Amino acid sequence: MAVDGELHAMLAFQVHPEGGQLIGKYTMVHFDGQGKEVREKTDFNGRGSDSTFEFDGLTDYGVVTGALSDDRTRLTLDRDFGVQTTQWTIVSSTDVFESAVKEYAKRFESCSKKQDVDPCEGVA
Repeated sequence: MAVDGELHAMLAFQVHPEGGQLIGKYTMVHFDGQGKEVREKTDFNGRGSDSTFEFDGLTDYGVVTGALSDDRTRLTLDRDFGVQTTQWTIVSSTDVFESAVKEYAKRFESCSKKQDVDPCEGVA
């Protein structure tokens, strides 16, 4: 999971022990000028081992590689995409990600009720 301002991103994947095939789903969540949640999902695949991974299908620019930290709390990618960070936090479940999105969404509760054009523009 990675957070960059209003952008929340999650890579959920698993590596199959036989052959190291990796399959997963990338989820990006942001909020529009009216405070509405916009969610984009992308399927991806690749290869992986116990601590290193190659993600294919995340970008138009080829494979993204990643490595787990020794304490298995962070995933470091060789480049950013979607969110402007290469350090991702390992979370125990998708519920942790969804809770972070819901908590951030609370910032938009009051402005999204206004009748202005893009009433939530600039909310951070």
